[in-house]
Amino acid sequence: MFFVFLSCVFIAVMYLEAIKKGMPVKRWVFLGGLLGPAAWCLFNLHYRRALIRHTGQNACILNS
Repeated sequence: MFFVFLSCVFIAVMYLEAIKKGMPVKRWVFLGGLLGPAAWCLFNLHYRRALIRHTGQNACILNS
C-alpha cells in the first residue's frame, strides 16, 4: 500500500518537474511511477547533461 502511495506522489512530482524544465513528460512520469525516488536522481542528471550539451562547458548558466 505504501509503494502505491509513493508511486502516485512521484508520478505527480515528475509530471510537474518535466513540464517545468521542458523534458519529455510521458517518459519521466512512467519512470517516476516505476522507480520512485531513483527517477528524481536520474531526471536531474539527464537534465544537467542536456543543459551542458546545449550550452557548452564554458558557458555561464544563471539559475532563476
